Amino acid sequence: MSNIKYYIWSSVGTFGVEILGFIGNILIARILCPDDYGLVAMLAIITQLALSFTSAGFNDYLIKERDSDNKDFGTVATYNICIGSLMYLIIFLCSPLIADFYNEPRLVLVARVLAFSIVLKSLTMTGFVRLTKELRFKTNTTINLLCSVGSIMVTYTMALCGMGYWALAIQPLVIAVFNLFFLLTIGHWQPYFCFDRIRFKEMFAFSSNLLFSYIITTIGTNAYSIIIGKYYSATSLGYYNQAHKMQIVPTKGINGVMLSTSYPIIAKEKDANKRYNMYVELFKRFNFIQTLLVAVLIGIGEAVFYILLGNKWMPSVPLFHLFMIIALTFPLVTINNNIVKMQSRSDIYRNLSIVQNALIIIALIVSAPFSITWIIIGQIIANFIGALFYMHYCGRTIEFTLSKQIKIWLKIAWKPALSLVISGIVVRLTNLDIIISTCIWAVCFIVVFIAICELTSDKTYQYFKQHLITITKKVKKRND
Repeated sequence: MSNIKYYIWSSVGTFGVEILGFIGNILIARILCPDDYGLVAMLAIITQLALSFTSAGFNDYLIKERDSDNKDFGTVATYNICIGSLMYLIIFLCSPLIADFYNEPRLVLVARVLAFSIVLKSLTMTGFVRLTKELRFKTNTTINLLCSVGSIMVTYTMALCGMGYWALAIQPLVIAVFNLFFLLTIGHWQPYFCFDRIRFKEMFAFSSNLLFSYIITTIGTNAYSIIIGKYYSATSLGYYNQAHKMQIVPTKGINGVMLSTSYPIIAKEKDANKRYNMYVELFKRFNFIQTLLVAVLIGIGEAVFYILLGNKWMPSVPLFHLFMIIALTFPLVTINNNIVKMQSRSDIYRNLSIVQNALIIIALIVSAPFSITWIIIGQIIANFIGALFYMHYCGRTIEFTLSKQIKIWLKIAWKPALSLVISGIVVRLTNLDIIISTCIWAVCFIVVFIAICELTSDKTYQYFKQHLITITKKVKKRND
C-alpha cells in the first residue's frame, strides 16, 4: 500500500472532523452568544493540563517503538485510567476555587461535568494509538466522523432547547462517550490492562520529557485565556476564542494530518538518507499547502464571518487575521518536532518547549496591559522566534540546517503573499459590497497565484497539479 493512501485516509478523517466541527460551531454560534463561549473557554487550560498528565507522552513512545507489545499497551492503559481519574477528582474538589478566581459561580458545576470527559478519554487513548500504529487510518477516520456527527446532533439540539453554555460544556463528554462506543464496535478494540514496573520505567525515560513539554506548551497556549478571562470580560474572551477556533479548524487540520500520518510512516523507514529526503519533501509540501491556505483565509475571512456567523461576531475578524499569521509557523514546528522524536531526542523537544513558551509568557506579560489585539501581535512575534529555535536545534540533528529550511520556506511563502497583496489592491479599487468584493478577490488571487507558479516552474506546485490531474482522470474513468 503506497504512503499516499495513508495520507488520503488521514486527510479525510482529519478534515472531515474539522469540517463537521466547523459546521457545528457555526450552527451553535448563531444561537449562543460570545459570553457562553467565553465562560467555557475559561476552563480550557485546566482540562488540557489534565489530558497532558493523562497521556504523558506515552502515545508517541508506543508509535515510535517497533517492538511495543500488549504488555506496553496494557501498562500505558493502566497509567492513563488511573491518572485520568485522579485528575477528575482534583478538578471536582477544586472547582469552587476555579469559580472564585474568575468570579463566576456557574463554573463550579460546569467544571465538574466537563472534567468527567477526561476519565472517558483516558480509557480510550491506547485504543486510538493502536489504530495509528497499525496504520488503520480508514477505521480511525470512520470512528472520528461518526463521533463528530453524533456530538453535533446532541449539542445543537441542546442549544436549540435554550441550554446556553451547557451545549458547549457537554460536548467533550458526548464525544468521549461516542469514542468509547465506536472504538469497541467498529475498531474491535479489546481493552487490556496490566502494569509492568520495569517497562513503565523504560517508557517514562523517553516520555517524561514529552510530558514536561506538553505541560509547558499547554500553559503557554492557554495562559492567554486566563488573562483575558480574568482581566477583560467573558464576552471579550468569546471574541478571542471564536477567532482562534476559526483559525484552528482549517490550519490545525493540515497540521494533524501531517503529524499523525507522517510520524508512523517515517518511523518504519530504517534508512537515514531516505528519512532525510522524506522530511525535506514533507517540509516543502506542508509549507506550500499551509502558506496558500493562510493567504486564502486572510482574503476571505471577513466574508466568512459575515455569512456564517453574523454581525454579532464581526469584532472577531481582525483577531482572526492575526491568528492566521501565527499559523504560518505550524509546519516549521511540527516537522522539526517529528525529527527529534524520531531521533529519540525528547530532551531537545522538552528544552525547546520551555524556550518557546517562555517567549509566549514574556510576550503576554508585555502586551496584556494594552489590548487583545496587541496580545495576539505578541504571540506572532513569540511564535516566529520560537520556530527559528526549533528549526535550528531540531534540524541540525539530521543536517537539515536552519539556513536550508529558511531558503525553502521563503521560496514557497512569497508566492501566496504576493498574490494576496495584488488581489487586495484590486479589491480596494472596486469599492463594492463584502460578498462581491470577496468573489473578485478569490478570482484574482487564483489567477495571480497560478501564473506565478507556472512562470517560476514551482516543483511543489507541479507535484500537486500532477496528482490532481491523475485523480481527475481516475474519477472520469470510473464514471465512464
